Amino acid sequence: MKDAKNSTAGARKYFIYTGIAVGTALSLWYLYRIHLQRIEPGVPVKYDPVWTQFVNIALIYFAAIFQFSLLHKLYGLVMRFVRKDRPR
Repeated sequence: MKDAKNSTAGARKYFIYTGIAVGTALSLWYLYRIHLQRIEPGVPVKYDPVWTQFVNIALIYFAAIFQFSLLHKLYGLVMRFVRKDRPR
């Protein structure tokens, strides 16, 4: 049991790094969509306040890292069942 836990523990940091990368990409897309999207002439533009943008970016990062953390737990569960069935 301890061996299975240690073998997936090294992969956890890669899941977290991937979550950070995905969060960064989504945050950049969010900022692009807010500030640099093409607006038709004559249409009034209403931007979100800066504090709302910071909160939204923080939520994007949290959701991405949390999702990849859950994927790591699922990966560990699947690997435990796969290793269980493997002949030794």
